[in-house]
Amino acid sequence: MKDISVVSLTTLAAEALANAEALLHEASTLLSANHYARAYFLAVASIEEVGKAAIAFNAAGRNLSDQKVAKAIRNKLLDHKSKIISAFASSLHLTNKKNLSEAIEATMGLISDLRRGREPSMYTEILMDGSVRKPSEIVRPVAARDTVRLAQHCLIRAQSYIPNSQPPRASAANDFFYTQSTAKLQEIMGQEQFSGFYTDRIDVGLHDLEEAIYAFVNRSAD
Repeated sequence: MKDISVVSLTTLAAEALANAEALLHEASTLLSANHYARAYFLAVASIEEVGKAAIAFNAAGRNLSDQKVAKAIRNKLLDHKSKIISAFASSLHLTNKKNLSEAIEATMGLISDLRRGREPSMYTEILMDGSVRKPSEIVRPVAARDTVRLAQHCLIRAQSYIPNSQPPRASAANDFFYTQSTAKLQEIMGQEQFSGFYTDRIDVGLHDLEEAIYAFVNRSAD
């Protein structure tokens, strides 16, 4: 497989946004025809494509020659949760600071709901009690309408930001953080010396957590 490049990532970002718009149009058409389960599924797919565009756009500013970074990018582009989170992150980026805490709390709940509802909205399933569940029984009209509106919101926010901006330049610390698993980050932050190390940095105005973790790991390795 060829290496990921800035050109391929920026092209993917543009194409993913275009596909998100097409999926949203189809979801809206199905919603108008009262095909609620299919409309819900395509709306979630549109949100995921917005997230894919955001992942690709932001990744274009990373050290793509680092194989760990390249692997992390590929994994995030394939992961449903990562794409949904990234779609909302693009929207949160433009949220007024005074409303940010409330927006984040609401977003976390929406992400969980979308992940749980994605597969049942498209496929039949046999449950533990032996009964069969079908999509039309799962997705309520209000859920379909709300998800289509949510997809519209995510797309509009992404379209106002991604095409008109340059990919943010990632530091070595940003790339290190990007490639670590949650378990590994928890392990680093759970070390006895980390709390004091981070507090000392904060005392001199160095608040960035990613930079602190990177500095702590390099300090420990010396």
